[in-house]
This record gives sequence, structure tokens and C-alpha cells, in this order.
Amino acid sequence: MTVKKQPDFSICEMFREWFAENQHRFNQKCSIRYYKNREYNHVEIDFENVAKELRCWVNENLTLEIATVYEKEIVDFVMDLECCVRRGKNRKYYCAFCEPPKYYKTPKELVVEHTFENFLKWTNEVFNTDHVLKLDYRGRWCASRILSKKDLKNNPIKKKEQTGDNAVLIIPMINDDGDPVLYGNPMTKAQKRELQKQERK
Repeated sequence: MTVKKQPDFSICEMFREWFAENQHRFNQKCSIRYYKNREYNHVEIDFENVAKELRCWVNENLTLEIATVYEKEIVDFVMDLECCVRRGKNRKYYCAFCEPPKYYKTPKELVVEHTFENFLKWTNEVFNTDHVLKLDYRGRWCASRILSKKDLKNNPIKKKEQTGDNAVLIIPMINDDGDPVLYGNPMTKAQKRELQKQERK
């Protein structure tokens, strides 16, 4: 039986250390919670004033993910800042997904520059009143995109996006920057349950 070698570093611990030193650099106030267990260590990142439908977390396997969550289900992954840490023959670290690879002296230097700093830059560019979150409904909530308000104005919601099984929900990126706007009529949970009962008969 082959035993998978555990890395001698922790992505979650790296993030916690980096966040303690860099929390002040985020434009939107945020905090973290660390969940440690044998199977799935992860750090949840909570932005105080950002749409609750956007969730961010760090874990040991996928590094950093940003997803849209609606009605307690993941709708879509908005951004994946995965860093596959490998050690080269030169004894330096690199991300296996990057071509050509860029080498670092330590895994922490790699993950900080490759993932954490990019996450900080992205949130500072996107988590503001100039952006909205668009959720698409095609029989269920199935996709999301972050749009600038300018893009939304220049490309208004089309009729076909809000007819039949289709609907669109526009959510302000920042709380108190307006109310969510629903185009179309998505099925409620009760309607879905009733439809499932009918299909079973």
C-alpha cells in the first residue's frame, strides 16, 4: 500500500500568518475563521460588507477558492487561485500549473505571491460599488458572473434571459448599494418539491 506523503507545510497556516500581516490592505473589512480537522482543514474568509452570496476560503488541497452560494448550495466557482506546490531538482518550489515555472526559495514565498497577493488585488478591484453579481437560473441556479455596472448598463438583461425556465438575479456587490433585482420567475423550493413528487408518480 502506497502512503501519500504529507507536505511539510500548511497552506492554511501560511494564509493565517499572511492575513495577520496584511489584513489592513483589504479595501473591504474582513475576518477569518480557521476550521481544523483531520480530513479537511480550511480557513473561511468573511467580508463584512460584501454580498453574502460570495464565499471565499483557503484549504490545503485547492489553495484559495471564491464561489457563489445561493439557497445554501454552491452555484458556481467565480475564481480559483489554485497553486500546485512542487519542488524542483534545483530544490526550489514552483507551481505545477504555471508554464514556464517560476521558482521560489520557500513554499510560503510561492503561495503568497502566486495566490494570496492575487486574491488581495482581485478583491480590491472587484468588491466595490462599481460591480454587481449576476446569477442565472435555467431550471435551477446554475451560473454566476461578476459584472461592472457599466457592462450591465451597456448589455441589459434580454427577454430570453427571463422567460420560461430562465431568470436572472442581479445582486449589488456591496450591501446597502441597492436591492437585488429579479428578472423572470424562478421556481421556489416548494414548487420544485411539488414537481419532483409529480415526476415520481
